[in-house]
Amino acid sequence: MSQAADHPNTTSPLYRRRVIYRTDVTSFGEGIVTAHDEQAGIVIVMDVDDGSFWRGSDDDIEVIV
Repeated sequence: MSQAADHPNTTSPLYRRRVIYRTDVTSFGEGIVTAHDEQAGIVIVMDVDDGSFWRGSDDDIEVIV
């Protein structure tokens, strides 16, 4: 069985994409999408500066790479 079949979050077009994400009204971070639940519209992003994780709406991200 393939890895993508075992981990459905890896089939998302956002998986492993570099994004800017909104942390609040005036603040942003930059990171890599590590998981994406397309049905719920939720992503998990690993910040490139400090390795922390952010979980939020896929509406609050912008793909940069």
